[in-house]
Amino acid sequence: MSHRVDEPFTYRMGCDLDIRIYPDKRPGNLEIASLHKGLILLKSGAELVEEGAGFGVPVARFKDKTYFSGSATLTLLDEGPPPVIQKSYVLDTISVRKLRGGTRISDSLYHPLHRAFTRAYLSRPDLRSLFNKLIESRIALGVTNKFVKVAPRGVAHIRFTLREGLIEVEVVTDKISTGCEEVVILNEQGASTFRRYRDEGGLDLLDDAIGAWDKIDASKGTLLDVKGKLSFSIEKPTASSVMYRGREKVRDRLSWTGIALSLKPGSSVKYVIRLQGETKTPA
Repeated sequence: MSHRVDEPFTYRMGCDLDIRIYPDKRPGNLEIASLHKGLILLKSGAELVEEGAGFGVPVARFKDKTYFSGSATLTLLDEGPPPVIQKSYVLDTISVRKLRGGTRISDSLYHPLHRAFTRAYLSRPDLRSLFNKLIESRIALGVTNKFVKVAPRGVAHIRFTLREGLIEVEVVTDKISTGCEEVVILNEQGASTFRRYRDEGGLDLLDDAIGAWDKIDASKGTLLDVKGKLSFSIEKPTASSVMYRGREKVRDRLSWTGIALSLKPGSSVKYVIRLQGETKTPA
């Protein structure tokens, strides 16, 4: 039997790790405070998500706009064990840029500039520290990024089956409106904790070397703390899906590390997140 959940849901994952999901927009950290989050990782009771979106958060890209979730419902489908919990994300929010005083920057002006900046950011990793300073300077210049509610473009259902050290994620996107070109599933936690990336292709990257939106060629990617004692891994779910790794840490604005899945609209996909924590030695 299923029932709606109106309080934070927390589940013990083992090795001093917990997973938490909120029915509302908490935690309200930095730039994405007004958006709904996914599963949040805790260690010793402290949330590690920072400005990250959490595990299993959908974003839908249409030709005209990219849609985020500003509304959602949380439902416990099976109390288990293992528990199965579903968050249904309404895609009803877009990003807009505003100047100090509330004047909105025209999309026709901003978007070409943003695309040019993004291309430069991704193609010149040696200059990313400079680009990060430019992002920080937008605050001083009064340019802000705001999320505003609009008419919804559908719903994405994300179902989580929680086991010790393992999260099974099922993504259902057939309720997203026609015209969607891409569905991206974000799997993010905080950049201060997860500073290293490794994969089966032999990559071992630290901090800015991880990139901001770089394609993963291996079948599995892992993000770790510096000592390698805490990590989460994601396996590529299908041959047609694409995985990207990223990390951004900009003072007072961004602080996330994650692995994103790019999916075809209308698809139902399952993937697995494996958690590894430090086992405490008995006193």
